[in-house]
Amino acid sequence: MSRAVRADGEAGKQCSASHGHELSQAVRCARMRGPYSLSRYSGGGLGRESSGLWLIVSFLILTCLGIGCTPTPRILTADEQHVIDRSLVEYPAKFELRRYMTSLTAPTAIAFDEDGSLLVAQGERDEEPTIFRVSKAGQLELFYPRDRKFPFNFPVTGWRMYGPIGGMVVYKDEVYVSHRDANGFGVITALDHKGNHRTVVAELPAQGDYGVTDLAIDPTGRLFFGVGTATNSGVVGLDNWGAGWVLEHPQFHDVPWHDLFLFGYRFDSPNPMAGLFGPADIAVTGPFQAFNQATQLRVPGAISGKPSGAICSVSPQGGPIRVEGYGIHNPRGIAFDNYNQPYFTDTGMELRGTRPINKDPDALLRLVLGQTWYGWPDYSRDLTKISEKQFQPPAELIARTGYPEGVRALIDESDSGLTAPLRDSLWQATFPWMSGAAKLRFAPADWPLRSVAGNAVVALSGDRAPFATDGRQIVGPGGYRVVWVDMGRHSVHDLIRNTALLPRSRVNAKNGDLLERPIDPIFAPDGTLYILDYGHMEDRDGKEHVERGTGQIFRLIPPHEPAKATQPSQPG
Repeated sequence: MSRAVRADGEAGKQCSASHGHELSQAVRCARMRGPYSLSRYSGGGLGRESSGLWLIVSFLILTCLGIGCTPTPRILTADEQHVIDRSLVEYPAKFELRRYMTSLTAPTAIAFDEDGSLLVAQGERDEEPTIFRVSKAGQLELFYPRDRKFPFNFPVTGWRMYGPIGGMVVYKDEVYVSHRDANGFGVITALDHKGNHRTVVAELPAQGDYGVTDLAIDPTGRLFFGVGTATNSGVVGLDNWGAGWVLEHPQFHDVPWHDLFLFGYRFDSPNPMAGLFGPADIAVTGPFQAFNQATQLRVPGAISGKPSGAICSVSPQGGPIRVEGYGIHNPRGIAFDNYNQPYFTDTGMELRGTRPINKDPDALLRLVLGQTWYGWPDYSRDLTKISEKQFQPPAELIARTGYPEGVRALIDESDSGLTAPLRDSLWQATFPWMSGAAKLRFAPADWPLRSVAGNAVVALSGDRAPFATDGRQIVGPGGYRVVWVDMGRHSVHDLIRNTALLPRSRVNAKNGDLLERPIDPIFAPDGTLYILDYGHMEDRDGKEHVERGTGQIFRLIPPHEPAKATQPSQPG
């Protein structure tokens, strides 16, 4: 059985705030930390503490001052789960929107266990993630990792996962998660309820911008997963240096599914490694090649059968993987509709790097099984040629790349044996530029809101400016909301959004009733829509800076639900 989480979320939040401040605050942080608080060991006053206790105190103080404390998630009480005022958030009539859980840090995935328990995964890149389980009785437990003795992220030996968790799905009493390993490769792992784990797929190309994304199980029991691209638009550039992975993995780059013939474009950029005794001041980089390498007109396909920028499938027991679609940018969400047809969200290329793309929208696409090419990096995510006028970046962004005339196609489709993506059969809907199309689910066919029933519900987590826009302002936010897609009419409609049309951090950061960055919607067996909110994050120089403890879970409750949730059993 999973061990119960002891610490209270609000106490953890205060503990996190103590990082880098006075020792007295750190002592108070230690006092609040549940079973490892000072009061557990004290005899009533600090004057009577043993020297052993002071070692514990010193350790906790140094921990809070050195690496900080992560807030512990907290289920709100029934009284705290009030109906959110419609003057703040707009949502469907007769439904109730309530907060359910707070104090999450960078939550990325949510799923229901087969017994009806709720699983929530959180954690930033390169950190060890955590998975919490909320039982049907409302007990909050730690599902992963199981071997921690303190409520801190201490380095451990032996097997561990590295975040973020891109997707999570439950199948036959095992919890499947996608994540990275110690070397940055993508992995899919199956976890059971006894603390055991097994690897399903390993060594996926995930060392770049995007990792292994969402997971979904098809009707036959096959596991589908997404793999993002290494770069923004096919060329390793200074934006990737800023993100840090080029220095760590200098030979990493995008890997196509099969051999590609290129037109021969080579892109110039300043060389961060230049010096008196080092390389030249200008680096010349070709598409699908490592930084400062531009020798190939024919780039080889993935020798391992594991390309970047693809959606693949595999048996839940492991074995050979099958590429289902490729030429995809960043498939953040994968889901099967009520007729068992697969769909995915794909985020547009951004206005950054050596080959910046302007106003490439996010999209919802149909996954046609059988190695369909979706056009990246030569087509927008709504499957329009990227050489069209609307995608051209400001002239000053490409003046020094060697191609000031604008963005052109990189791949010779004819010689590469490729066929242009068939937009009429693949495209389903377009989301605004920089809206952050994340995970999606299909509403049950009998959902009370008849207009939404059977259609796609998509979380839009918002933009990554200023990094994704080269410091330029975005005109009007397109994300920070939950939308639904009319699959018959290919139209997008708001389902839940702040009335101010801005995220919580830009309206009133202290008001937890507001949405910040919705990232994963999921329907409970009773029809309640749970919305996982990532919380406040700023992307600077390609690195996410997350405000700990700002992630939340909201519940959109249909009219037939009771007015208030049952009082949860808080960990004690």
